[in-house]
Amino acid sequence: MKNEASSVASIGVGVSPQSDTANMTTLKALMLVVTFAVMQMLPAAINGFPFVFFDTEGYHKAGEAVVQTIAGKPAEELIAENTGSQAQSANEETTAQPGNSENGGKFAVPMSRSPYYGIFVYVFFGVQPYLLAFFQSLIVGYAAWLTVRQLCPVDPVKPYLAAGAICALATPLPYFSTYTMPDIFAALAPICLFLLCYGRRNLSVLQQVFCWVTLAAAAAFHNSHILVIFGLLTILLFMSIWPRLRPTFSGLLVSCSAFGAGVFAVFLFAYVAFTMFGSWPQSIPFLTARGIEDGPVAELIDNDCEQHGFTICGAAPLQSRDSQHFLWHPDGFFRSSDPDTKLQLSNEDASVFLTAALEYPGMQIAASLKNSAEQFGLFGLYEFETAKRVFLEQAPLFMSEVDLKNYGDSKAVTGAYPFVALSTLIYVIAAFSLMTVFYIYASRPVSDAALALGILILATLVVNAVVCGVLSDPHHRYQARVVWLLPLLATYLVFHINQRRAGS
Repeated sequence: MKNEASSVASIGVGVSPQSDTANMTTLKALMLVVTFAVMQMLPAAINGFPFVFFDTEGYHKAGEAVVQTIAGKPAEELIAENTGSQAQSANEETTAQPGNSENGGKFAVPMSRSPYYGIFVYVFFGVQPYLLAFFQSLIVGYAAWLTVRQLCPVDPVKPYLAAGAICALATPLPYFSTYTMPDIFAALAPICLFLLCYGRRNLSVLQQVFCWVTLAAAAAFHNSHILVIFGLLTILLFMSIWPRLRPTFSGLLVSCSAFGAGVFAVFLFAYVAFTMFGSWPQSIPFLTARGIEDGPVAELIDNDCEQHGFTICGAAPLQSRDSQHFLWHPDGFFRSSDPDTKLQLSNEDASVFLTAALEYPGMQIAASLKNSAEQFGLFGLYEFETAKRVFLEQAPLFMSEVDLKNYGDSKAVTGAYPFVALSTLIYVIAAFSLMTVFYIYASRPVSDAALALGILILATLVVNAVVCGVLSDPHHRYQARVVWLLPLLATYLVFHINQRRAGS
């Protein structure tokens, strides 16, 4: 039975094409992964369209620019199209802006939306939006399959299907795996780190490549993912002190190389943009906005800003300390500024935040702790209720007429999808899962791998809350993208201890 289960788990391992049994078991494993992915597709199917956010348009536009550049479209035409566009996002400016002389440039490319993920959005939307949702669900399904093989090697099928059903019915997973956003990769990062650092010897070369590429992609797809992965790698180094939790050196090295590749890809894009357009990419000054609402940057502006010579000094006196007002309100300082001022605000963003934090450390620490704690407890689906605004404001800018009609008829846009009720269920399941996890670890013998996975997942919840809470406004979306890892872990652990008991 054990040998059969191991054979079933051999998806991705090189097997002899002459072996009918090997082919059958590999096919069975593939069918399991597809089944898991289809489960996660159910909410999108019920909705009538994959879930879309304001930022999807920004990713689509970034991907379009990359694809057109690769296809040979002259940079001058891209500049003319983007600088002539009047499209404005409700949450951020997605249009490229002329650069100023100090930045050496004629053109500033928006940096806040990954062009790498944007390629997927642009290509899949050009064919069928559901393909992007299914593609992401398959990636999650395969990562979950590789993980359950490590914890439940005797019979991975039952816990795998049980976890897939629970996640599909009572967690945010299906909403984020079918979200046209890169958020799902934040949760895939700890899974890939676990597989590379603790299960690498049980993975085929192709499976290791899958984990490496997924981890690198997670870092390249969003800046917040970079900080989360960096935090987890730091925790892995501390785990090396305890022999039971020590990751393999080769696995840690491979993980660091994937992380480095993802970070390199971000800087590569910036360099290519500078080479093509003569100006470094422009990011949104989220840190400055966060510091205004938290207080330190607002105090800096009102009191001793001039001595530092920051561009933000021109915002005095502040009309509002609300970060959203500063960034997106028509009268907000950033939104209403000219392109040169916006570039300066972008370039000085980190300096302004750090200067203010050092001048008012008590205020910054108190605000950061408060925001992190608030972020940790926000993981409902409430932000999916913005679908009607997305449909009215952003969708017409990048969707085809057919997709726009289908999206407009979806339950999320018409207000018929029960996001509030589902959010309540998600909170209940998450709380029950957390109690289950703590109970099992406190009272039942688990393997070293199971303990390591639990620490990585729990650490992800904390690190993600700190990163998103400190650097941005607390939002349900940020924590909901990773909280589904708790029910997945709890389900695997229940089967894990049962299999260990049966084998003892």
